[in-house]
Amino acid sequence: MREVTVRELWTYPVKGCQGVPAEAIQITKMGIPGDRDFVLWKDGKLIDQKETPQVAAVAADFEPDQGVLHFRHAEHGTYEHAIRRDGEVRSAAWVLDQFETVDQGDAVAEWLSTVMCTDVRLVSAGAPWRINFPIPQMERVHDTPKQRFFAASPVSLANQTSLDDLNKRLETPVPMDRFRMNVVVDGLGPYEEDALDALSNDRVELLQVTPAERCVIITTDQKTGQRPKNDLMQVLAQYRRKKKEDRFGSGLIFGNYMTVGREGTLRVGDRLVVR
Repeated sequence: MREVTVRELWTYPVKGCQGVPAEAIQITKMGIPGDRDFVLWKDGKLIDQKETPQVAAVAADFEPDQGVLHFRHAEHGTYEHAIRRDGEVRSAAWVLDQFETVDQGDAVAEWLSTVMCTDVRLVSAGAPWRINFPIPQMERVHDTPKQRFFAASPVSLANQTSLDDLNKRLETPVPMDRFRMNVVVDGLGPYEEDALDALSNDRVELLQVTPAERCVIITTDQKTGQRPKNDLMQVLAQYRRKKKEDRFGSGLIFGNYMTVGREGTLRVGDRLVVR
């Protein structure tokens, strides 16, 4: 019986902002509470690091029990925002999804707009919607309910050994935070995560969706929001690329999109059986 060990757990309270390490997270079929619960919005579109890398320079800690978001920025200091459950409804789109969001008010929008040097709004999810991803690779998540701003699946997973192998090929090694994963595991050989079907223990089951396709976001320094010169995309293109007929984006892969078979608590140090 093969097993992996959970090495790291991360949440990202505001999509695109810095991640928060955790000792334990709740795994639910609607995603991870405290993960991508908020996002920056402008003109009906969600703001992420692809077009706006400077969002990575903003740290955001979420205290759901207190209903408070704490923002930090090296130049603009700190800002505390009390979460609004009711606010102006703003329509939004993400890939093929169409949904509504709840605006978090003018004060936090003004602070974030100053930091970002462009007018943005902070929004949370409104009513649940259905994931619209009608391709074979996304069969396990297509038409399932969604109420968070994760990119493609409720949980993302990476293998530390795969990063170690990738870093041996790069001119400048990169940390795992470049890939913004929820779960990092030990116990597999490089890239063996691509072939697994599921990981489980007596509390939680994670099901493979597809290897995660990568864009320019992985070249962004997750502390500064800068994009230092590197060969990361070029190296992945040399040996980590989906067949043309299997791609839905760049085809460059690292890490995996996972969905949830059994809900429960996942902790650092947990062992999960590989299937």
